[in-house]
Amino acid sequence: MNNIWINKNRDDFSLTETTSESFFIFSMFDKQNKSNVKTDMEQLWRRFGKKSLSNINEDFLLIASSVFCADKRMPRNHSLDNWSRTIKLFIPVLELEKWNSVKKDLERTIGFLSGDKWIFEFRQTDLKFRADKTNVKNLISIDKFDSVSLFSGGLDSFCGALSLSEDNKNTLYLGFREYSLLTNRQRELFDSINNYYSELENELLLFNVNPLAPIQKGGTVQKLTVESTSRSRSLLFLAGAISVASIIGEKIPVYIPENGFIGVNVPLTDSRSGSCSTRTTHPIFINSLNDILNKVGIENRISNFYWNKSKGEILSEHKNNPIFNQLASRTLSCSHPCLSRYDKKKSDKVVTPCNCGYCYPCLIRRASFVKIGKDKTGYNPLYQLSRDFILNHNNIQGRASDLKAVLFSLRRYIENKEDSEFIRSLLIRQGPLNSEELVGYERVYRQSMEELLEMMRENGEGLLEYAGIKEGNNE
Repeated sequence: MNNIWINKNRDDFSLTETTSESFFIFSMFDKQNKSNVKTDMEQLWRRFGKKSLSNINEDFLLIASSVFCADKRMPRNHSLDNWSRTIKLFIPVLELEKWNSVKKDLERTIGFLSGDKWIFEFRQTDLKFRADKTNVKNLISIDKFDSVSLFSGGLDSFCGALSLSEDNKNTLYLGFREYSLLTNRQRELFDSINNYYSELENELLLFNVNPLAPIQKGGTVQKLTVESTSRSRSLLFLAGAISVASIIGEKIPVYIPENGFIGVNVPLTDSRSGSCSTRTTHPIFINSLNDILNKVGIENRISNFYWNKSKGEILSEHKNNPIFNQLASRTLSCSHPCLSRYDKKKSDKVVTPCNCGYCYPCLIRRASFVKIGKDKTGYNPLYQLSRDFILNHNNIQGRASDLKAVLFSLRRYIENKEDSEFIRSLLIRQGPLNSEELVGYERVYRQSMEELLEMMRENGEGLLEYAGIKEGNNE
């Protein structure tokens, strides 16, 4: 088990040498140079002229930040199955009684999100986080917004911003500032939308949390590899969005636009649990998190207005929008948009950040563009979808692993598409769905699989034959 102690301030209670257990320590102090978590999340309230968040919202943001730090710095390959970890977090909170009342619910909900076992031990603190300053310049007025939406620079969040703009919503868009190249792309996309819908009051606010190497009890820096999966990153995004929404108004909604196919997260193969893909917008996670927030007194609600649509259907709604046609190809759906920098030695045509074209999110993206008949995305030119691509990258964790899993999923769909009970059994593998969700997600699943199938027919050289899918079976 990984024991992780979170220090909120230099005056916070510290571990003593008499503590028998081994701990890793993350310190989030007021002074950046004294902290091993580099963050500017104080901008989430200072940009609105506030000295601090409310106690309960500050706690939620700190809990989400702590989970993210642990997730990012505790490698999965140290666990027995190379995936699921047991992580115990000791977190200082201002509202101890409230968080203890939902502790078990929170452990289950975050465990569902990340695929790990989480244990929380909350302790009382009266120290506010970075409440030592109030901005007086470059302030954002809270009076002009009626919604908050996540804005990653991905295709779904880009389309979500178009949908909100078409509905005349004045939206505060919140993004995560992780790499400078991605930040530049986020701002490029937002600025174009903001300029086109100039009559609306929109704003883009970015923040960052970057956990450095944790310190072991006794003061030794623990050099652990960075965990690339970071399934809890979305919890941090949502906590940031909830923080901002709570300042604007207690009933201000928080939107997380993502297509329903990704949201319901059906395992592509029998051996993939589904935790290899995001569970951020799965109804179990959203409903559970909303319930927890309501119990502790946070009234802002999280929702996904794209839950019952495939990615292709989302694109179809915007295919005649000039901004969509101009910039959709610039969005980043890829699970590793900066990884292609390692391919620059092989080709001067690789420009980062880019969409690789072969990971699971990229395959869904390509299929959605096939539905509307045009895709100007510049995928990594070194890799083309073909039988040869699979044969050349055929190790378990190789570049072709997602493509092979999608092909298996397509063959399973073709063989069982007339069996509604079988399809629904796939949908509920992550957990139960209500009747409305089950009907909606079954339709979205079928539509998305048909989009993928059509993409393989048009662009996948020899892939259907490789997977044993005969065209005669597709009619």
